[in-house]
Amino acid sequence: MSCLFYCICRHPGPEIGKAPVGVGGQPVFPVVHRRLSAAISRVKRADLVPDLSKVRAYERVVQSCHRQGAVIPLRYGCVFEEESQVIHLLDEHGSQYEALLQELEGCVEMGLRVLLPSGPWAALTPGGPEGRREVAGDHPPTPGGARHRPGLAYLTARQAHYAHQDRWTREYRQAADRCLAQFTGLFVKAKMEGPSPRLPLLSLFFLVPERAVASFRQAFRRLAATDPARLLLSGPWPPYNFVTGGPSPIYTNSQSKGIKL
Repeated sequence: MSCLFYCICRHPGPEIGKAPVGVGGQPVFPVVHRRLSAAISRVKRADLVPDLSKVRAYERVVQSCHRQGAVIPLRYGCVFEEESQVIHLLDEHGSQYEALLQELEGCVEMGLRVLLPSGPWAALTPGGPEGRREVAGDHPPTPGGARHRPGLAYLTARQAHYAHQDRWTREYRQAADRCLAQFTGLFVKAKMEGPSPRLPLLSLFFLVPERAVASFRQAFRRLAATDPARLLLSGPWPPYNFVTGGPSPIYTNSQSKGIKL
């Protein structure tokens, strides 16, 4: 059986052996090297294909460790064949992990989703009215107009497309600026994941000191009461979006997109 990797902690630190059972009902145990430990469980690679129950079991382990102290949470699907490989990873990147744990100490992640009410993104969706006009070249039948000149119709459609895209980008950037200003002084770091025509949501992630979570929520309520965008706050979570340099999962994002939590 292989080793499924959940998170990295300080040693001594969270009591990993008291975490909930892991994926497939397997017990979670620590692999310790110097001042670090890794939360691990045994798993068959064939049993790793992600589904809702497995991902939730994985997250319960990470959350349990995070409630006890700082952790570097890993994405679902990070697997090693032997414990010796885990120890080698901790040895090779130990100083980097220790510095990151120091940065994450006492912090949680808060997530904010932003959806513009006017829906300029809909103009970019092939099924939307603007998209249909662009594809069909459905313009008013003026004499000698674009409808009777396919090349001009195409260029006119593309011009409209990029005009909508520019407006869409500009409005979401303004929404992000309003959010960042509202939470000034309440977060250590922030990251942004821009929207796309396929997923018209702006995602903002904040690394927030635990002592500031109540104030962060109050600031969100004030923002939600006045901002024209639709806002959704989630968290606190382990700081998944503020971790870099760890091992990569064997499953890509596209393979786990169907999982909804």
